[in-house]
Amino acid sequence: MYWYRVFSRSALLGVLCFAKRLLMEYLQAGPPRLPISNQGQSRDNTTSGRYAAIDINNVGRWNGFNLGNILNQYGPLLTGAMIQREPMPTSPPQPITSETSLRQRFTLYLDSRIRRGLRVGFQHLGMQNSLGNRTIVSFGEGNLAQTVENFIPDTAYFATDLPESTRPNRAPGDLKPSYKWSSDLRNGPTQRDRKEFKQALSQVNWYMKQHRARYGFILTDRELVAIRRLDNYGNLELSDSIPWIARGSVSQPQLTVLLALWYLGMLSSDNQWWSL
Repeated sequence: MYWYRVFSRSALLGVLCFAKRLLMEYLQAGPPRLPISNQGQSRDNTTSGRYAAIDINNVGRWNGFNLGNILNQYGPLLTGAMIQREPMPTSPPQPITSETSLRQRFTLYLDSRIRRGLRVGFQHLGMQNSLGNRTIVSFGEGNLAQTVENFIPDTAYFATDLPESTRPNRAPGDLKPSYKWSSDLRNGPTQRDRKEFKQALSQVNWYMKQHRARYGFILTDRELVAIRRLDNYGNLELSDSIPWIARGSVSQPQLTVLLALWYLGMLSSDNQWWSL
């Protein structure tokens, strides 16, 4: 009976260890490529009387948003914290037909993983007494943060210790089908392309201004681009494009969409720097 109990305990510990992985490994997963069903959808981005492409003055490069900086800042956390395994769905994905279907795929493949990754990261920092001047933030739909003038971003990073009506969106995000927006439109062959590039940026820039946030992002079914707002005059910096399907491993890490959105959450938690 004694040996049975020892074996059972050892087997259980083995199962529990197998069920967990390093936070870094968890964030190295990548979703499958999403097909697009061409149904003659409009390529125009959202317009408003409160923001427009002309609001964007200059677009520079956010050089510091890269894998090396993330590992320098959070390497011990990423390789020290453990998280439950959560395999990516393997069923062939349905095609993207609209912004609604993109949000559904985002929810399926990424949304909960970002939230769990942040929760585990902050728990680990708390156990190490290393939170410093941070506010614990979570991630979810835009209306989980404060609504300003009825403008609601698609996603929000928000403080968990404040009521929804008062907590700002510390890094607003917008989801766009790739037939509406792409980082390549910046140098597109037509004036319309270049206008649509800035139109989508002006929308996120408006959200960031409303919440006084320094950070934001645009995510499509092809890429993620992180945004840093420099001032109130339409001067932005953009990260390099991060492919939707990027994936890596602990031994050969890549800047995946999951890792990048987790990093934006960590940036938004910094009480000294998240707000502009």
